[in-house]
Amino acid sequence: MVAAVRALLVSVSAVMALSGCRVHTLQDGAYDFTAVEVMRDDCGLASQPEVFARGTLLTAGHVVRLDYPYLSTQLAGQYRYGLEEMTMDATLANVRTRLRGQDCQVDVVSVALDSVTQSPTRFTGSMSFTFNTRTADACTCRLFFRYDATRAGGP
Repeated sequence: MVAAVRALLVSVSAVMALSGCRVHTLQDGAYDFTAVEVMRDDCGLASQPEVFARGTLLTAGHVVRLDYPYLSTQLAGQYRYGLEEMTMDATLANVRTRLRGQDCQVDVVSVALDSVTQSPTRFTGSMSFTFNTRTADACTCRLFFRYDATRAGGP
C-alpha cells in the first residue's frame, strides 16, 4: 500500500513539473485594449469602439485565457516556451454582426492574438478577426491591428 501511494505521489509530482507551473510576470485581471495601428480593416470595424475593449486575462502555469467582450470571444492559448510571449486563438461559429455597414450572418470567425509582456501590468502585440461566410462576399473580411493592453486601474 505504501509503495502504491509513493508511486502515485511521484506520478503527480512529475505531471505538475511537466505541466509548467512556472509563474509569469504578467498579472491576471482586466486589461484595456487600445489600437496602436490598424494594418487591415476591410470590415469597417476600426471606428467601432466596442471592438477595442476591456478583456480579462487568466493564467494557469503556461496556459492562458482571455475573455474578450467583442463577439463574446474566449481566447485560449499558452506562453511560448521560455519566453514572456503568449499566443491565443478562438473560433466562433454562426455569428450575427454588422460588417461594412450591413447586417451579416457569418459562418466562422477566426480570432488570433500574439503578445509580448512589457511589464507586470502591460502587454503589446497583434490581434486579428477573420470573418468567413459562404453566402455573401460582403460579409467576408478581416480586421488586423496592433494593440497595447494595460491593466485596468494600474500604471
